[in-house]
Amino acid sequence: MPNPVPALDAAQAVRWLSAPRYRRYLRVAADDHTLAMETYMWNSRVAAAGIVDVGHLEIAIRNAYDRELSRRYPEWAVDPQSALFQLEQGVQRARAQQHRRNQASLARLSDAKRGLSSRPTHAEVVAALTFGFWSTLTVGERAPTIWNPILHRAFPKGTGRARVHGLVTSVVKFRNRLAHNEPVFSTRTGLENRLAEVRVLFELIDPDAYFYVAGHSTLGAALDSCPISGLTSATGID
Repeated sequence: MPNPVPALDAAQAVRWLSAPRYRRYLRVAADDHTLAMETYMWNSRVAAAGIVDVGHLEIAIRNAYDRELSRRYPEWAVDPQSALFQLEQGVQRARAQQHRRNQASLARLSDAKRGLSSRPTHAEVVAALTFGFWSTLTVGERAPTIWNPILHRAFPKGTGRARVHGLVTSVVKFRNRLAHNEPVFSTRTGLENRLAEVRVLFELIDPDAYFYVAGHSTLGAALDSCPISGLTSATGID
């Protein structure tokens, strides 16, 4: 027979989780310690399943963006002199903002190359870039230099830059919450809304991959196992 799971009392839970995090779960569990710990472990399962699905979306975005960028700038990820990050257009103020963005992108490319070989391939650098890097390519000041001439082609015709940027920015924040095992419930998080944003963005960037990933996802089963009724709704407990 399998060994029983050892118990963890409140003092031990506080030492492990910290008092503020433990109280968050104790509050939604109506001061029931056992239920609070069950909810914490459930939250961890949801976060783990969610980070997998968001990871699949991140791969779809980076590859779609890379395909479009590489049509014009084949070596943009490995060439420090690539014209991609020299693009500036508009009035002086706009050019200054674009210049700052370009310098920040080059710095992130340098960070991505650390730990790789002395002469990393384009594919290796692209794979090492963070989700945050891709989100900066759709900011408003880059509309005339990157979105309008290049990246809009990664999405269905008529898809607006602001909509894409809003979705990507929100999903990046959601991913960071999942990665740090933060509570997935609350009115601020709006779990149902965040999951809807993941779905919408995934369907925009690669609907075929989305339906494949959705068919293999374990997130739904994890959500259904919530020990507290109604906790995952967008109007749930804060």
